[in-house]
Amino acid sequence: MTTHHRSLLTLALAGILGAGAVGQAQAAAVDFKTYDSNGDGKISLQEYEAQGGQAKAFKEGDSNHDNALDRDELVKAHSNADRIAAGKYVDDAWITTKVKTLLLKDEGVKGLDVNVETHKGIVQLAGWVNNPSQVAQAEKIARGVEGVKTVENDLQVKR
Repeated sequence: MTTHHRSLLTLALAGILGAGAVGQAQAAAVDFKTYDSNGDGKISLQEYEAQGGQAKAFKEGDSNHDNALDRDELVKAHSNADRIAAGKYVDDAWITTKVKTLLLKDEGVKGLDVNVETHKGIVQLAGWVNNPSQVAQAEKIARGVEGVKTVENDLQVKR
């Protein structure tokens, strides 16, 4: 490859990378304007929540503790919101695993075909059991797991 071709390749790559950075900066500016509904150059908690933001992410993003987000703090708040959302997913997966494990260990419902799903701390039990006492026992076990907000018990007794 000639020096001329390497220079052109280098310039092309620099242009592509530069365009990506400009695109990201423009996206952040548009995003900030979307949140800053009153145009005062800062985002209040109310403005942040009006766009679907969470108070916890806002507070963690507010580095200088002035109860407002500037452009850099908005980026931090978005990162915190992503982390919080990921944590909720992990919590739900942990709850599902814990409920399934306890159901398998319990002699009264052990080995039964009970499906467990969790969404935002709400556990749904579904499937078939042999008698009504197993329906109640499975629900009791699920309610006893840390992080469970409520249980939707859709278990059916085999006939």
